Amino acid sequence: MTVPTPEEAAAALRTVRQGKEQVIRSAAGSRWLWIGSGLALFAYCAAIDLVPAVRDWLLWPFLLVCLGLSFALRTRSGGTLLGRSVGVSNRSLSVGLGWRLLRMVPVLAIGIVGALLIALLHVPHGGIYYGALAGLYVMFLGPRFQLWLLRRQNEGRQNKGRQDEVSGGRA
Repeated sequence: MTVPTPEEAAAALRTVRQGKEQVIRSAAGSRWLWIGSGLALFAYCAAIDLVPAVRDWLLWPFLLVCLGLSFALRTRSGGTLLGRSVGVSNRSLSVGLGWRLLRMVPVLAIGIVGALLIALLHVPHGGIYYGALAGLYVMFLGPRFQLWLLRRQNEGRQNKGRQDEVSGGRA
């Protein structure tokens, strides 16, 4: 058995890190999907604000499209068709209440702050502004937030592995 030199070991670790980063970036999906989702959210909010008569029937097609995209992204063929070649296994993600809340906090915060500002400032056509704010979040911050969560999850698993090595593999 040959012992690698420090340079070879460093190169191997760098290659492993680059491979993990590539998988994490692939799991985030394509940029056009985020942009399309943000534009669809803005269009929906603008439509129900400008034409209140469509509010009753426009919700169902919008929910069906969202549900269809959700199911499509959970399958291999749908994920590939939508530009997400790698899927994240639910088993690899933390299912604790803290992680679930962390994933929802930005969306809820935008909703609460936006609704309060619109109500307090008596903004006409507040739904359009809210739709623009939420759409911009989905387009620009959604992919970055997802990458941040995936990287944080990867770091957590690496730290847990190091703790297991130190404790001799005992939990």
